Amino acid sequence: MKGRPEYDAVVVGGGPAGSTAACLLAEAGHSVALLERRTYPRNKVCGGCLSQKTVRFLDRVFSLPVPALRQAGLLDFTGTGYALYIGSRRIFAEDLEEPVYFTGRERYDAFLAGMAARAGAEVHTGAEAAGIDHARRTVTTSDGDRYSARVIIGADGVHSRVRRTLPQSVVDRKRWQNNLGWTLELAIPRREAETLVNEDGPIRLDDGLATPHLILAACRWGYGWVFPNREAIIVGIGGLLSANGGNLRDKFEAFLKSVGLSAFAARKPAGYLLPLGNYIPSPAHEGTVLVGDAGGFTGPLLGEGIFYAHRTAELAAHAADRHLTAGAPLAATYTALLRRRLIPELRAETALRNFVYHCLDARMHAPLAAFMRATNTLVIDAVQGTRSFRGFLRDDDLHSGVW
Repeated sequence: MKGRPEYDAVVVGGGPAGSTAACLLAEAGHSVALLERRTYPRNKVCGGCLSQKTVRFLDRVFSLPVPALRQAGLLDFTGTGYALYIGSRRIFAEDLEEPVYFTGRERYDAFLAGMAARAGAEVHTGAEAAGIDHARRTVTTSDGDRYSARVIIGADGVHSRVRRTLPQSVVDRKRWQNNLGWTLELAIPRREAETLVNEDGPIRLDDGLATPHLILAACRWGYGWVFPNREAIIVGIGGLLSANGGNLRDKFEAFLKSVGLSAFAARKPAGYLLPLGNYIPSPAHEGTVLVGDAGGFTGPLLGEGIFYAHRTAELAAHAADRHLTAGAPLAATYTALLRRRLIPELRAETALRNFVYHCLDARMHAPLAAFMRATNTLVIDAVQGTRSFRGFLRDDDLHSGVW
C-alpha cells in the first residue's frame, strides 16, 4: 500500500461541495488533497439551475459576479420568467424580478476544481475512495493510495461512501430512506426539440423554448420540469421515491407526452437518486464532516442542490479552519453553524413542501392554486434567497453570515 504525506484536510468528492471546501481551506493556508473518482470534464445529470442565492454566493465568496461567470463560459442560459402548472392547468406565467441562470455541470465542476487547484489544493482525479478509517482519519483509494489528514470532508454525493461508513448514531438510515428522492432526466438537443415539439400535449411550451416550466403533479410528491439551455432542453421529473413506487419510466413517458415531446419517448433518460428532505442534523463524527448531497443537503421543495453544496462546504471549511488553527471541536462547531444558518430554513421549506403535496394528494387543486397565487412572489423570493422560508421575512444576512 502506497503512503501519502499527511494533510490538514482530505476532501472526498470533486463536485461543487468538495471543490468549494478544498478551495477555501487551501486559501486559508491549509494543505488539502481533493480526491475525485472521475476525470474532468465529467458528465453530471443535473438541471443546472443557479438561483440568485447561488449567484450571490459565487460573487461573495469567489469574486465571480455574473459577467465573470459569462466570460468563463459557465452560464448557458438566462431565465427571465417561468410558468407554473398543476397538472395541465397553468396557474401563472410571470416575469422574474431577478433572473435564474442555467449551467452545464461538466464545465461548472471542472472550473471549480481548477479554482481549488490554483488556490493550492492537490487535485487527484481517478482517485476513488474505497475505505475510510474515521478513528485514524485516513482515506484509502481503490488503487491502494492512503491519504491521512486531521480532517476528512465527505463531499461524495448521494451514494457517499464516507457517509455509509459513519455509525448509526450519526445517520438515521430509516429517515434517510423515507425521504430519498429520485429523478429521471433527458437532455434533448435544442434543434431537435424545436423541430419535433408538437401541440398534442395539454401543456403548450413557449415558441422559443426559452421559459422554465414547472409542473406539479407530474408524479406524486414531486414535479416535472422543462429547463432551457443554450444547446439543449432539459426535461425531467422527480419526487419522493417512497411515494411513487415502480413504473417511473412510464411516468416519464407520460410527462413527455404532456409537454408535447412524445417524439423523444423512446430515448432512455438518465436516472439518479437525490436527497429530498433527509438532511442529517449533525453530519459529523470524529474528524469527519459531510457536505452537500452526502449529508442530504438539498432544497426539499424543488430539489435545488448546487447552492446547498456551496453553502454547507463554506460552513464546513470555517469549522475545519477553526479546528485546525485554534483547536475548536470540529463536529460541535460545524453542527452549530448548520443549526444557526441552514437547518431552520430546511425545516421551514420542508413544511411548505409537505403542505403543497398533501393538498395535491387530497386533490385540493383549487385552494392550492389560490394559495400559490397569493404567496407567489414570497415563495419566489425565498427560493431566490432574499426572504426566509420562515414567515417569508426579508433577511439580508440569511445566506451570507457564517458565525
